Amino acid sequence: MPVTKKSTVSGVSALTSTAPVSATANKIPVWLIADSLHTSMAIPYDWLIESGYRAPKQMNFPQGNQRLVIMSWGDRVAYEQKRWLRPWEVFHALFMPSPSVTEIIPVSWKVEKVCFQQRIYRGEIAAYKGKELAKFLNGSMRFDHQGKPIIIAPSTWGQGHLLDCPYSYYFPRICNVWTGQTLEACGLHINIRSAITADGLIKQVTKQGFVQTSEGIEGLGRTQMKKP
Repeated sequence: MPVTKKSTVSGVSALTSTAPVSATANKIPVWLIADSLHTSMAIPYDWLIESGYRAPKQMNFPQGNQRLVIMSWGDRVAYEQKRWLRPWEVFHALFMPSPSVTEIIPVSWKVEKVCFQQRIYRGEIAAYKGKELAKFLNGSMRFDHQGKPIIIAPSTWGQGHLLDCPYSYYFPRICNVWTGQTLEACGLHINIRSAITADGLIKQVTKQGFVQTSEGIEGLGRTQMKKP
């Protein structure tokens, strides 16, 4: 494993790895992004398209030095609403099958700078796994008569989209399970029962070579608590 050293990203405690950010000939970098409950992934966009991913037409990438998409999956009401969910809405989202969405957000900067509030883990996967990953992600969307993903709303942040998803959202098939299945498509061995929580998923990927590159706000809080 590469040696890591402490640094600061936008005022947040981070870990920077000596491993290169760019892909090698046979390996592609991917990132697992997590807060205390929710997980998502950042994936190189052009490699995903070359592998067969059917992206929305309207993908507006900011000016920057790379093209990535941050993807997550979840309850449609929770993603579309701007306010906090009411208790009965939380119960319904978790325990009653409800419509779901796939969120896709184009970014052009380092994941650690874009998602500086969250914990971030970087790993490399075999480039040939792109086709399997694209097939899984395509299966997580509904398409219009032109074969393009159906856009139902803007993303919760950034210049992305919420895409119509054919699957129902309910416990235990929650966001982290979807992320775990995405990582399985990338070639990792994931115990889905242990992937229901963000921490359970993180433990599994770090045992398979993923390296933490940012501690996010949670890490900053722990650092401040240690100060006299």
